[in-house]
Amino acid sequence: MAINTISNLSSIQRVKFEDFKGAPTWFEQFLNTLNLFMTAIYNMSNHGITYANLGVIAPFTFSFTPGTTTGFKFANPTTSTPTNVIIGNIYEGNNFQVHPAVATQLYWHYSQGFVFVDSIIGLTSGTQYTISVLVS
Repeated sequence: MAINTISNLSSIQRVKFEDFKGAPTWFEQFLNTLNLFMTAIYNMSNHGITYANLGVIAPFTFSFTPGTTTGFKFANPTTSTPTNVIIGNIYEGNNFQVHPAVATQLYWHYSQGFVFVDSIIGLTSGTQYTISVLVS
């Protein structure tokens, strides 16, 4: 999911202490901190940002044949230790319109930079599947 370039961002990027007549002196330090935060958010929003370029979530697609594929693993596509591997789509072979008839569930673990697929329940043994997952 991307937050696309926002063309209607305000041209005001900083809040000035001088604009707050009668404000206490501690408020100036608060505005300095707020401006640091606003600058980062403004720049990210103005230049477009995606989960992928943050390294937070990454899609990964692989082929898997239950009963034949064993010890399947793939390199962690994110910049941090994953906490979720969620099935996005499963279809038989290259046929985008043929899906498993029952609900599927993926069991996995993470070790030394790799996501290991322990098992995927709900698939027919011996049938090749193309599986897309989101790793986060």
